[in-house]
Amino acid sequence: MAAPHLLVDAYNVIHAWPDLRAALLHHGPDAARAQLAEAVRPIHDSAGWRVSLVFDGRGPDLLIERPGPDLTFSYVYGPAGLTADAIIEQIVLNSTLPSSSAQPTITKSSSKKISRHALCASKGKKSSSSSPLSAPSSSLPPPDHEIVVVTRDNLLGEATAAAGARTLSPDGLRDWAQSCAAQQSRILATRSRRSQSSWHSAPSPWDKLSKPPSP
Repeated sequence: MAAPHLLVDAYNVIHAWPDLRAALLHHGPDAARAQLAEAVRPIHDSAGWRVSLVFDGRGPDLLIERPGPDLTFSYVYGPAGLTADAIIEQIVLNSTLPSSSAQPTITKSSSKKISRHALCASKGKKSSSSSPLSAPSSSLPPPDHEIVVVTRDNLLGEATAAAGARTLSPDGLRDWAQSCAAQQSRILATRSRRSQSSWHSAPSPWDKLSKPPSP
């Protein structure tokens, strides 16, 4: 079973979060991107999700960059001329996880066709409002692993939900990331307390040296 996959419409989220929007304005896209990556990394590290921050296309081909050693935390750029929306739609429909050995097939010519197909499949169906994560709304076969798409773009949300993904708002992403960060902190604090307790209860190696040898 493949790891669940979080696909983030990166600039959409950056513009939705006031602190990231300010970072973009005053320090540029690299700073905003790094802050977004830092904010969502607990979802990867604590909850075990594959995370892809997806940006508008640049360059001639699909480009995947990794800000750290993990193959499961990536920046994804499609070919020039493709928006992040189109890239996300195609990844969801391909049900392919970006990795060093397998990359989604991203094409310029199919993005409009994919969007229309997905929107037609979702026509007349409503997303669940009882949870910040919407349910898939399609009769199409679901992806072979759980996918969550983060965006406030209604068309992208409808298109990817029609293909079997779930959607989450930028505010929902922040809440989720903060919850995972808090869980990480609790786990580290518990480990630290256990380590200190074990250290304090362990016999000191100096005790034997300070005692005179038995006659």
